[in-house]
Amino acid sequence: MANVVVIGAGLGGLPTAYELRHLLPSEHTVTLIAEHPQFTFIPGLIRVALDLEPIAHMQLPLAPLAKRHGLELVTSRVTHMDLQAQQITVADGRTIAYDYVAIATGPGLAFDQIPGFGPHGGYTHSVCNASHALEAREAWLAFLDDPGPLVVGAAPGAGCFGPAYEFALMADWILRRKGIRDRVPITMVTPEPYTGHLGVSGVKNAKELTQGLLQKQGIEAIDNAAITEITADQVILEDGRRIPQRYAMILPAFRGVQFIHQVPGLGNDKGFIPILPTHQHPQFPSVYALGVSVHLAQPDKTRVPIGMPKSGQMTEAMGMAVARNIAVALGAVAGSPQVPTLEAICFAEFGDTGILYVAAPVIPDPVTGQRRYSYAVQGPWVVWAKTAFERYFMVKMRAGSAMPWFERLGLRLLFGVDLVRPQPPVAPKEVASV
Repeated sequence: MANVVVIGAGLGGLPTAYELRHLLPSEHTVTLIAEHPQFTFIPGLIRVALDLEPIAHMQLPLAPLAKRHGLELVTSRVTHMDLQAQQITVADGRTIAYDYVAIATGPGLAFDQIPGFGPHGGYTHSVCNASHALEAREAWLAFLDDPGPLVVGAAPGAGCFGPAYEFALMADWILRRKGIRDRVPITMVTPEPYTGHLGVSGVKNAKELTQGLLQKQGIEAIDNAAITEITADQVILEDGRRIPQRYAMILPAFRGVQFIHQVPGLGNDKGFIPILPTHQHPQFPSVYALGVSVHLAQPDKTRVPIGMPKSGQMTEAMGMAVARNIAVALGAVAGSPQVPTLEAICFAEFGDTGILYVAAPVIPDPVTGQRRYSYAVQGPWVVWAKTAFERYFMVKMRAGSAMPWFERLGLRLLFGVDLVRPQPPVAPKEVASV
């Protein structure tokens, strides 16, 4: 009888816990460690920050979900892991022993890299967690009463760019509806090598569609930009440019959460966890990782550093593979281990239109430099599709379902995307990490 622990109850952790509970016999325990008592649908926080949806639409209480779906819930922050003893310590002093652990913590936020950056004592806002989004909404409502220059973008090292584009274009849409767009110059500042890169180079039509939409809406875009300082009324760039701001929403670079940095050998210098293709740690076979917590190398060499995006759908695929592989290791499921394909779909909402970005896979083949395919398409239907998916995802989380067969079939038929595949044979001394 094993105890399998999932650290983190977000887009990766909660579905992974559900999938483990589905795959493992009842004699095995699945323990979910959550820092907060609610599940939060992070992609919906842009709408919260712009006062388009209440936070309640993006959250679910974890305690009744855990009870209903057979999970042991620990609501506390992880402070330490003992990898030899296979024990986890949480902030309230409890120690949890594990046979296997899946780390799905989400990111640490590197606001300290730039003076004046971030919502905690700085001069910018964020949509990276619920408290940040609520604070951003209060500031946004005040901004609408006294508008001025708006700056949106991402810091050097950031890998998640979609929310910045969504925020800028949705803000433009709102300001036009309120009749005050002429009072708000909007500037997009990004470290990407070109606008519309989104951390994934070479996606067909992505550059043209994204740049065309920004230009049409009169949003100035500055790419290859490194922000070096932020003041109460300016965003200062490496080349000396000073961009006026009355409201700024700038995404930070990600890194591993604090406890990963403090456990020798668990993560790299940025706190991201190295993994084998099966998402198992190379040195600690009882440890798996998924989502933002894992190390994915950015294959593009850019003037300003950028990270590798890890979309929600990619994270779900990682969680599917992790749950399956732990079940195989415990003898609960027959067959070979699985690996996520890292084929990504991103629905980006831009007010009355949107763009669907597809990259299959996100990381090109290291030998040929090619993907199976990639494309971007624009239309109002993208907004409707994203809204429908958000509603569907929340229903899934209430129902205790991770990735039902009909969803996997729909992704394959509609977009040609597969989520996982059997692990290909690996030569004995080939240890591949991503």
